Parts: sequence; C-alpha cells; structure tokens
Amino acid sequence: MRRAALYTRVSSRAQAGENKVSIAEQFAEMEAHCQRREYQVVARYQDVAPGSTKRRPDFQRMLTDARDGAFDVILCWKADRLSRGIYPAAALMEVVEAKQLELESVTDTLDLKTFSIYAAVGKMEIDNFRERSALGKRGAAKRGRAPIGSLPYGYRTGEDGKPVINLDEARIVQRVFDEYVHQDLGSYSIAKRLTADGAPMRKASRWGSWSASRVLRLLGQEAYRGTWWYGRQRHILTEDGRKHFDQPRDTWIPIPVPPLVDEETWQRAQSLKPERRSRARRNTRVVHLLQHLLFCEQCGLRFGARTNRRSTVRRGDRQYHYEYAEPVRYYICHGMLHHKTQCREHPYLRAVPIEELVWAEVARVLRHPETIVQGMEAQTRGQDPQVLEAEITRAERELSTIQAEEDRLIAYFAKGKLTEAQLDRQRKFIVERLEGVRSTVGHLKVQRRALQDKQSTAEAIATWAREVETGLDALTPIERQEVLRLVLDRVSIDSAGNVQVTLAVPAPMFVSDALQPSSSPGR
Repeated sequence: MRRAALYTRVSSRAQAGENKVSIAEQFAEMEAHCQRREYQVVARYQDVAPGSTKRRPDFQRMLTDARDGAFDVILCWKADRLSRGIYPAAALMEVVEAKQLELESVTDTLDLKTFSIYAAVGKMEIDNFRERSALGKRGAAKRGRAPIGSLPYGYRTGEDGKPVINLDEARIVQRVFDEYVHQDLGSYSIAKRLTADGAPMRKASRWGSWSASRVLRLLGQEAYRGTWWYGRQRHILTEDGRKHFDQPRDTWIPIPVPPLVDEETWQRAQSLKPERRSRARRNTRVVHLLQHLLFCEQCGLRFGARTNRRSTVRRGDRQYHYEYAEPVRYYICHGMLHHKTQCREHPYLRAVPIEELVWAEVARVLRHPETIVQGMEAQTRGQDPQVLEAEITRAERELSTIQAEEDRLIAYFAKGKLTEAQLDRQRKFIVERLEGVRSTVGHLKVQRRALQDKQSTAEAIATWAREVETGLDALTPIERQEVLRLVLDRVSIDSAGNVQVTLAVPAPMFVSDALQPSSSPGR
C-alpha cells in the first residue's frame, strides 16, 4: 500500500470557513481519492497563506518529512493549492525529483512536467489580478472614492464610497492639535490624557493605551488639511514578506476629504516638532564617563552602559509607571548579559560611585604630571634600540607573509579552486592573524618612537597635564568623558569590587582642541 501525504491550503482565514474551497472540504475529497486508489494516509498538512510563497509552516514541514522518506505520494485537491509561484514550485520539485515521489491532484491531471506549467500560470494569474485590482483602485481614487477600507483616523467611508468625517474620532484629532499647538503640551502628556479619558483608538495598542508615537502620527497626517493622497507606496508580496516601495509624488492621486484643522494650525504643529523633539527627555544625552573603557576582570568583556528613566510597579491587575527626576545610570557586564557567565553577584553596577573613584584617580595623576613622566621612563627603561628594530623587522616580515597568503587564497578562488564558503572560512583565520600582527607592529613602533622622543614627549605631556589640571573642576560631563578617553587605556573591576586603572600616555599632537586650555579662557 502506497503512503500518501495530504496537503491543503487556503489564502485567508475567511476561506477557512464553510465554503467550496474550505480546508475541511479539501481534506474530505482527498481522503475519498485515497480510498479509491487504496493509499494509506500517513500525514496531513494545512496552511493559511498565499500560494506564491514557500514560507508556509506546514509546506516546509512537508518538504522536511519528504526528504526523510515519510511518504511516497503527495496529494492535493488542486495544483494551485501546492504552489501559485515559481519559488515554491522549485523547492517542491527539487525534493520530489530527489526522492522520486509522485504528485497527484483530485481535480487536475498532475505530474512533474505539468506542475511547473501550473505554477507559472498561477503566478501569471496572481500578477494579472494584482494589476487589475491596482487599476480599479486608482480609477476609484480619481473619482474621489476611497479605494481601500482603511482610511486615516478621523474618517470613514460614506454610502457613496467617498471619505466622510467620523465624528468621535474627528473630535480626538482636533483635541490633539489644540493641546499640542495652543496648550503647549507634548506628545507624551497628550497620550496620557487621552488614555485617562478613554479616547477611542482605531487599532488597539499592545498596552491598551495611547502612546506618544501614535499622537505624533496623527499630528503628521496630511489628510487633516483637506487632501488625502492615494498611491504613496506600492506593496509587493515577496519571498521575504511584504515590501513597501515609495512612489514618485507625481504619481500620487489626490482625494478631497473634509478638513479637520486649518492650514495655519497644521503648519504650526509641524514646525513645533523639531523643537519639542530636541527638548524631549528621552533625547537628552546621558553621559557615561567610562563607556567603552570599563572591563570585567573575570570574563574580560566590556561593561555596557544602561540608563533607567522610569520604574514599573504592578499592584493587583494594574501597572503603575513612575518617572525618575534624574536618569539612573548603570553599567552591565556583557559576559553575564550575553554569555551567562557568573562574574559577580549582580550584573549591574551603579555608575556614579565607580565614575567618582576613577575620576578622582585621574585628577590626582593630572595634578602630579611627574607620575606620567616616571611611568614613561619605567616603560622604556632597559630597552635596547637594536633589539627593538629586529623585532619590528621580524613582525613586518610576518605581516608580508600573511598578506601573501591572503592574495594566493583570492587567486585560487578566482580560478575556481575554492568555493565561496571555503574562501570565507579560511580568510576568517587569516584576517585574525593579520589584525594580531598589525597590532604588534604598531605597538613596537610606538615603543621605538617613545625611545627616540622620550625626553621631548615627557616634557610635552607634563605641560599638557598641568594646563588641563587647572580647569578640571569646571569640566562638563562630556568634557570629562573626553579627558578619560584620552588618558585611560582601560578600567577593570573584579567580583569583589576592586578597581584597576591603566593609563595611556596621550600624544600631544592628538589632543582634542576642545581640551586645550587656550581655546577656553578661564577654564
């Protein structure tokens, strides 16, 4: 007895009900077909999705089971249930040919040769339907009718198919503009008021409340001026999902609608948006002094910067949101966050205590620049210039060798001796070696330069430190962050909270102009 897999599909949820192409009806006819042919039904698959895509859950599951040899025949009610496009047809034919399966249809004569023709014809039918539908919608739009059911908030489709005012929603639109323009309220405050008053929403939000983004979308809706534009975007269903493509403005079709606000109010709302956006608390820059500088001593990974502006408390079945007067800043260990390492008891560190500790240490060093000079001298003491030159030569020779390996690898790929996957895999290791050797060469050259210019560099660094030190207490957080990035190599903290600060000697010619005391009198 041959084993059969039954596959059925409808394009939408509406079709899944009781009608001539419902899923239940398709299965009934396919099972009767199997009884006549004496097939054993071993699997059933059903999807509610367009036939033009292969991204259907049960379609993909059927292909996987077919590769495992789970059945001998794939049976459908009609050929277009399996595929109405080239891509899903190609995926199915690949498996069918590889496993020597049979394709059968209850209502069509189906085999491998005719299936590809059915798929191509199905694709043409869909494309033709879309073109006819698009032409019909554009024709309706030119006659002033609403070509789609979803109109902007504040409007509905009238009996003659033209947009008319939805009174309940229109009052909300006018209220939003009035509070934003004339009462100087921001989008967040307006959203809170609308939620508290139970203002109707066209589509329910995830949280069941109005949001600032929804308010801003209303404020930017051009239809409220008296004209709604159809055809601004074209929607195309692809293998990667539905894509939206902006269309040239000269192809848009204007549809007159009753205006909800006057032109002056609408323009004023648009001009206020940039100003309000710059003043919004969420756009106020929060500075973490040790961002990109703080490392975990246990796992060796960086700490990321985090900011908390509010807290949420649940009491019973209600949630309460509390805004902090000032943002609370943290650092979080990336090892604990992404790799589940157990570096410390809590992944979060409060930012203020550790920043104050590090800044105090850096300020102490800058107030005593001889510490930097002594560190430079200790770093270069005992180094032999000839030995250093030999190490640089050896490292540069190794760098040339690795670069030659990369060139040969690319040549092999160009000749077809390597696949793209093999090229990527081998280049990954070569790139890692190149970065390591380049870092070594750069480090050695810095040491050579330090030996050559030790005295002049030490004097310049000491002079710069003394000049910066005079204005340390008056620096803004952003300026403090720049100083730390200039003079610190890294800051590490272990699980016990012990902090280690590693200084980097800043080259005077790379010091930011913003930190030069001469550019800021009185600093």
